[in-house]
Amino acid sequence: MSDTSPILSLPYILPSQAQKHVTHNEALQLLDVLVQPAVLDRDRTAPPAAPAEGARHLVAAGATGAWAGHAGEFAVWTEEGRWRFLAPEPGWQTFVLAEGAGLVFTSASGWRTLSSLAPEFATLGIATAADETNRLAVASAATLFTHAGGGHQLKVNKAAAADTGSLLFQTGWSARAEMGLAGSDDFTVKVSPDGGTFRTALRVDRASGRVTLPQGLSVTGSLTGTAVQASASDATGGRLMAVGAFGLGGVAPLIGNAGVTDGSIAPGFYGYDTARGSSGGPSGVPSGILLHQCRAAGTGELQLFLVEGAGGAGALPGILFSRARSGGAWSPWFAGGIVESATTASGRYIRHQDGTQTCWQKVTTSASAEVAASFPAAFSSTTHLTTTLGVVDARALAISPRITARTVTGANVSAFDTSNTRVAAQVELISMGRWY
Repeated sequence: MSDTSPILSLPYILPSQAQKHVTHNEALQLLDVLVQPAVLDRDRTAPPAAPAEGARHLVAAGATGAWAGHAGEFAVWTEEGRWRFLAPEPGWQTFVLAEGAGLVFTSASGWRTLSSLAPEFATLGIATAADETNRLAVASAATLFTHAGGGHQLKVNKAAAADTGSLLFQTGWSARAEMGLAGSDDFTVKVSPDGGTFRTALRVDRASGRVTLPQGLSVTGSLTGTAVQASASDATGGRLMAVGAFGLGGVAPLIGNAGVTDGSIAPGFYGYDTARGSSGGPSGVPSGILLHQCRAAGTGELQLFLVEGAGGAGALPGILFSRARSGGAWSPWFAGGIVESATTASGRYIRHQDGTQTCWQKVTTSASAEVAASFPAAFSSTTHLTTTLGVVDARALAISPRITARTVTGANVSAFDTSNTRVAAQVELISMGRWY
């Protein structure tokens, strides 16, 4: 005969055994642990520092110290001041106080929560009561359905086409909107002001995919006809704009005469190409993009012209021209604004959109020879290039600065006194010309 019971391994009192109370008390201690078992927690991997007598835990995997090698077992702190471990058998149950969850031990999976063993319920209410109609009822600020590593589908299935499978939205338990398969297999969206009268706002035919809007608009195919622009520059009121309309989302329509004054140009972006019949743009510019806008019909018109191609002395690509009119003729085209401004070792320069360049610099002349001074930035040509000189010296009235040679990149500078003798002096130069 075994010395212990076959189920709980309780020690038997043997015949003629001395100190029978020891064996009896040990059995009582085991019963005290295993009858109505509840553990404090199940996530510890090390014993608590100061356990109370009778404290019970489920040892977590990877336990260390006195708990090493006892994962999944009951750990009980005894009155003798030591840990006693009890290995569970399949079917044993316990309650984890820290989680408020019941567990059962299985030979295949170890400890499992009791709810995971019963996945099917006749009704389920979460924070509210379920009934035979609403077999799943949830009272919560939000409900989350998430994926398990990929996508996620929420399925609403009905028995027959005439049945309803839908999502119903309510206010105070009164329906206000419904979407889904309501009484047919066509997808519909319905709304209601009172929960009794419903109006179908949208219907999608299950076979064709066509959408109808019964309360106002019916679309039976592609958007064509007089409801849509006839061309990219069609400005007929009430028509829908297509991709590419006035240069939005597509190639800008070509403009003819950009200089008309009859208000016939619709606001928008236009392509400009003199080789294809465009006219009225900035002089010498063969191609670019024109933006036309107005603040009122036939007046207050404005045009911006961005140069794409330049010919002769017209303008560089990227230069912006502008002009306006207020009921009369167009103003001239203006190319304003600073394109570039910088300081170099030689001085400072500014380049304007219209091609004008101005350079400022100071040069100290020599009493023995002329000084070659480089412009802060090169000019494109010496034609129309002018340089103004001035002397910064107490003897300014007696000193004459001169330029003896000049190129697009610089000039030779000298200074002479009243006896025509070279002298050293500080001379200021201001040069103006074209940079393109």
